Amino acid sequence: MLSHLLFFEWRFYSRKISFYVMFLAFFGFGILIRTSARIGFPNITYNSPYVINLFFGLFSLTSLFPIVIIASQSLLREKDNRFDEVLYATPITVNNYFISRFSIVFGVSIFTFLLFLMGYMLGHILEMDNSENWSAFQLTHYFHSFFVIVVPNILFCTVIVCITAWFSKNKMLVYLSGLGIYILYTIFSIFSNTPIVSGASPVSDAAMSLSAKLDPFGMAAFFEQTKYWSALKRNTTVLQLSGNLLFNRVTVILLAFGFLLIAYKLFQFKISNKQKKKVLVNHESNEIKYVFVKTKTKSNGISYFIATIVSFLKIDLKSTIKSIPFVLLIFCSLFILGMEMYGAIEGGVRLPQYFVTTALMMNTILATIPFILLLAMIFYGSELVWKSKSVNFLSIENSTPFSNTALLISKFITLIVISLVLIFFCILLGVLFQVMYQYPIINWKAYLTLFYYIGLPASICGWFVIGLQYLIKNKYIALSISAVFLIATNTSIGQEIGLSHPLTRFANFLPDVYSDINGFGYFPKAFFATMCYSFSFAVLFSILGILFMNKSILKIKLIQALVLVIPILLMSIFGTYIVSKSNTISTEEAIIWQQQYEEKYNVFKTKPQPTIVDVKTTIDLFPEQNSYKVKGTYVLVNKTTSEISEILISTDNEITWNSITSSALLLAKKDNEFGQYLFKTKQKVVPNDTITIHFDFEYQIEALKGHKSFNAIVNNGTFIRVSNYFPSIGYNLDNQIEDKEERKARKMPLLDPLTKVDAPLKNPYHYQYINFDAVISTSANQTAISIGELVEKKQKNNRNYFHYKANNIPFRFAVSSAKYAIQKSKYKDIEIEILYEPKHYQNISHLMKSIKKYNALL
Repeated sequence: MLSHLLFFEWRFYSRKISFYVMFLAFFGFGILIRTSARIGFPNITYNSPYVINLFFGLFSLTSLFPIVIIASQSLLREKDNRFDEVLYATPITVNNYFISRFSIVFGVSIFTFLLFLMGYMLGHILEMDNSENWSAFQLTHYFHSFFVIVVPNILFCTVIVCITAWFSKNKMLVYLSGLGIYILYTIFSIFSNTPIVSGASPVSDAAMSLSAKLDPFGMAAFFEQTKYWSALKRNTTVLQLSGNLLFNRVTVILLAFGFLLIAYKLFQFKISNKQKKKVLVNHESNEIKYVFVKTKTKSNGISYFIATIVSFLKIDLKSTIKSIPFVLLIFCSLFILGMEMYGAIEGGVRLPQYFVTTALMMNTILATIPFILLLAMIFYGSELVWKSKSVNFLSIENSTPFSNTALLISKFITLIVISLVLIFFCILLGVLFQVMYQYPIINWKAYLTLFYYIGLPASICGWFVIGLQYLIKNKYIALSISAVFLIATNTSIGQEIGLSHPLTRFANFLPDVYSDINGFGYFPKAFFATMCYSFSFAVLFSILGILFMNKSILKIKLIQALVLVIPILLMSIFGTYIVSKSNTISTEEAIIWQQQYEEKYNVFKTKPQPTIVDVKTTIDLFPEQNSYKVKGTYVLVNKTTSEISEILISTDNEITWNSITSSALLLAKKDNEFGQYLFKTKQKVVPNDTITIHFDFEYQIEALKGHKSFNAIVNNGTFIRVSNYFPSIGYNLDNQIEDKEERKARKMPLLDPLTKVDAPLKNPYHYQYINFDAVISTSANQTAISIGELVEKKQKNNRNYFHYKANNIPFRFAVSSAKYAIQKSKYKDIEIEILYEPKHYQNISHLMKSIKKYNALL
């Protein structure tokens, strides 16, 4: 009987195309991970046992996808098709049923990861060479890691998901159990401070030992055993089944079988009392007289269309919002977010207390919730479309005269409500943390913008999922495609595999860039353009889905064709705008640019060049326009022992250069591609001679292109390390390819080793010390700050001007501008001023006291 049940399960899945697509996806994923993922461990080979264990441990959680999918199909198939009563009446035993269903879920999960292993191993074989990055190929390393790390993890995950399916008989709870396992994995990673977690700090041996015993995924035990291993040992030694690792693996396996045994004992092979429907018999029915009243109905028109939407919406909202899975989703999301908020608060250095600002809470929400919402849209979008079929209501629904457009809109609105409810609770949690930590300033207006910046992209993703479900008409194929598509185009995973072009990004959430000073800055402009592009794409899919539902795609009418053209036209308009305003240079193109620059201008590495000794400049900041203009003068001195006849000046291509001139120089060549100006001297510059150069440039931020971190000219809170964008003299070392492996692959000579700090300066044109003189203007309501002493401050033409001077400083200077509040004080004859954001006044008195104490010690 058991063999027949296993064969039946196999025949059920072997006829599904999606089954083979999943296998192929895992095999391809293994190859992709090997070819795209890079390790950051010095002297560790790519195919060392250490790296294999690390990757297999991390990606063993990807088996949750087939586990959840197969469990939701296999374990709940009879309930979904109302066949459970028939099944329980057959002579199939509980033992055979239980073993066959669990075996198929566990077996498929193991097989899919084996395909991942084969793909990963094949990637190694294809890339292996004789370099020091690779060691000898050892098949045992892969399968040792598979049996020690992966198999116990898959067994544990399968047991948890199957138990959830058997006892809840609810697909959404099955999905949430997968999410819960991922949360459990994250918790152990955080509390054990494993190197997987960004910014992990060292922990004591006792804490590491405890984590190694308790971590059900074995990663803490792996890191504990290999903590003191040398690079040589990590490259050659497999994990030893001893100590905490042995205890952990045995415990996980015993725990999994223990849970499975308990589930087997408690499992009832019958319809539960809760599932039995109560039939009420009305003995007085014969005494009631019914009067038939003929009522006219109208199954078309705007009012009927709206009534249809409202009717479906009531059903969907009632079944979703009030369901236990949705409540659990909220609690799980708040638990994850709460941990992230607590970590953000306690992990910061804030004196004299923890400042739980609205900006800190909002950025934590923006960094944490989008991925959870993305998963919610994928699963709820699928479940809402197929809910009627799963409850055997589809035949009645199809016999009712309603518009499929109204049906789609009702599903879409339901997804919007789901996202808004989740965002609402996240905002409440952020406010709760602010109240708990006694931070009095709560920016309610800023919190409300999260409904737009998180809710809109989540809703567009949900619309796409619904449209794809109607278009493909196969729940699990559409679910798989939508999951792969959204994760690839909406997360950093896609960028890692090359999907970085702006048109390959779909409904991306706003990054965590909110500040109390500047708000979201210029990001809303870029966000709006990308949302219009993504929304048009989602609408296109939904229209195609409706046409396929109505079976009218082949007999499309003119009006339908026009409706179909509108989203295509909008996509073209916004797509063209996004490309024209974005930085579309790929990583490969940037590296080629660096290589060509080095090959073309490498000769200037050793040519003598003059040194900058004086910088005089005027910097005009226009924060409201996100732009600035700079005019400047260099005084150059030939500090070499050689005569100089040509000078190479390097500029940044992100800057708009208006002019670079000198009365002592003639422009010989201007290379726009690399931003190089080659000048010939009218007369040879002998040692200790000087040359004056004048330059003029400007810059404006393009919202879709963004800006570098040290070039932020924003509405309030500008900070520019402007020296980075002043012209540099000679060969620009920053344009070189620094990656050793990249240089080897391109057959370029290796760079010289780093110079010791106390070594004499070999290149005479390196910047040493300069005299700095700058006049900075900004908006009338802002204060500009720069390096040096403020010698003059004035107001002219509704702008503020600040004159700064500094002598004998390195060639590194910056400018900032904002609407600062000023706290003034005096210590003896020393004037003290603290400029700060008006809402951040809490620690100003503490800072002022600290400054006075410091001066007292001088």
